[in-house]
Amino acid sequence: MVALRERLRPFAPYLVALLWLAAGYANLVRGAAHPGVPYRPWSFAHHSYSDLLAMGGDRYFHGGRPIPYLEDRIEYPPLLGFAVWAASFAPGGPAGYFTAGYLLLALSCLAAIRLLRALPGAQPWWYAATPALAYYSGLNWDQLPIALLLLALAAHLRGRHAGAGAAAALGVSAKLFPVVLLPPAIASLAGARRWRPLAASAGAFAAVFLAVNLPVALAAPEGWAWFWRYNASRGAENSLWEAAKLWPSLAPLAFDARLLDALTGALLALAAAFAAWGAAAAPEGRRPRAVRLGVALLLVTWIATNKVWSPQYFLYAFAAAALAAAPFRLFWPMSLLAAVDYHVAFEVRSTRGIVRYLDAVYTGEELVRTLLLLLLLGWLGRELWRAARRPEPAP
Repeated sequence: MVALRERLRPFAPYLVALLWLAAGYANLVRGAAHPGVPYRPWSFAHHSYSDLLAMGGDRYFHGGRPIPYLEDRIEYPPLLGFAVWAASFAPGGPAGYFTAGYLLLALSCLAAIRLLRALPGAQPWWYAATPALAYYSGLNWDQLPIALLLLALAAHLRGRHAGAGAAAALGVSAKLFPVVLLPPAIASLAGARRWRPLAASAGAFAAVFLAVNLPVALAAPEGWAWFWRYNASRGAENSLWEAAKLWPSLAPLAFDARLLDALTGALLALAAAFAAWGAAAAPEGRRPRAVRLGVALLLVTWIATNKVWSPQYFLYAFAAAALAAAPFRLFWPMSLLAAVDYHVAFEVRSTRGIVRYLDAVYTGEELVRTLLLLLLLGWLGRELWRAARRPEPAP
């Protein structure tokens, strides 16, 4: 029995993650029976919403298959836009479309756990064990860019710098978040005066990014630019900044997209500078940990201070905590809050504002969520400072 347990131990994170992924699929696939216009109200009322089915119903469930960017504006970068479109070729109608998309996301999740297990010092159980996998793996397509970010980080730490640049470019071409690798990775190479690996990484990033984006930008410039225009025009949505609506004098702040972009951009730039400094200043033996901490710090800064909060951003928080091997005393409240955030968000939407007290509940939950993310951010900042400032122990 002991020998069997030891043999199964390496597979335990995958098995636990698969249980969460199966639960998420069973909940969300029910919506395939309500495609099109009825889907959103049904899914909100049943706490079973997925962007896969919502966007698929908007685009593909009526017999058409518009080409992304050329015939269809999609608010995502090209790699993700074409992944959304590719699932429309799956047989089986709405259920087949959702299953094909969910399979890609489930495989991305398992790949992320595999990469976390391969990174010395990371804690894959932070990602594999959280019920956030059940709630958010099929809500949007974020499992794919998370896996690409971890692939790029693993390649960087193993000295495969061209591969790291290429994987990072693919991640940024799916969603923008994987760009957080660049400041600490570039700083770690520059701090060690490793100019040739830095050039190889930068060249691969530029080549792959252009290979994915340039043809789309040339063929459909308006469609390609919609991702940038759409996000630039958004005001505060479900984020800390939405609390400004509670005070009449500050309420206009929540709708001022340019000001919010400037404020959140400044906070992210400060975090990027700190992450880059930590990665460059850390002694050679601690530099890999400093890079991991820098990436995690930037991810948490971004989702905590961003003007828009989408519930699946919890996946980035758990990925960041796994990278940094954050203390498990934060795991339990974050997992509980991930579930609460999901149910409160969709209960608010299902009532359409009729039950007004739910708005106050959701605003309070937003503040608690931000506070919890700031606690994780404070821990990451302290650990990065220690990694950079403490002298290397004598051999």
